[in-house]
Amino acid sequence: MIVRKSLLISSIFAITTLFIGLSANHAQAQGNDVRLDYKALQTLAHDFVRSRVSAPENGRIDVVANNLDPRMTPKRCSAAPDVGLASNARLDGYTTVEIKCATANGWRTYVPVRIYRYKNVVTASGPMTPGQMISESDLTFAEVDLNQIRSNVYTEKELLVGARVKKRIGAGQAIRATDTCLVCEDQTVTIVAQNKALRITADGKALADGLKGESVVVKNARSGKSIEAVVTGLNEVTVNL
Repeated sequence: MIVRKSLLISSIFAITTLFIGLSANHAQAQGNDVRLDYKALQTLAHDFVRSRVSAPENGRIDVVANNLDPRMTPKRCSAAPDVGLASNARLDGYTTVEIKCATANGWRTYVPVRIYRYKNVVTASGPMTPGQMISESDLTFAEVDLNQIRSNVYTEKELLVGARVKKRIGAGQAIRATDTCLVCEDQTVTIVAQNKALRITADGKALADGLKGESVVVKNARSGKSIEAVVTGLNEVTVNL
């Protein structure tokens, strides 16, 4: 009887010791895990994108990782997770970051990220209508997100003063290259051919839109020949002889 009790006590002690050892090993393994709650995942995605985008000249960048559900169960990984762009994602206005735990019991999650590229550009100080000639008082500066504009914009008012409005432009709207022209396609222009001693003018037709300093192709009304000239004024282009 005494022997049986001794054996029973020894068995209980051995099982208890084993259980404590396994629990300790499990706790130690968990203690070495990287724990990632929703805020940590957002930070990983933000920092990854921010390190790979650059601000436009004289502008600034803002990166915002979309909010994840704060009720989500924190994720664990026994090694630092891999962070990269999701398949087919680009560092454009909107992108998606993939965060992956590449261990045996791994997981992956995706974080949407918004990229803003801000820059001060020339905007309309008030509404503009087609055919309107632009004066300096019609123009102002405002900070805009370049990702929302799919055409060239301007950082100097001088390039737009005297130009003709082609499309309706709202107050505060960035003025795009396609919105205006100093020389407008299919309009009659004066072609000036000159050098230091001579200045000749002829009528022609613009074959493309252009602003001051830009090159456009115009057709000489008399000869029918097309030439490349530089926009020098309203409805005027110049060719240097």
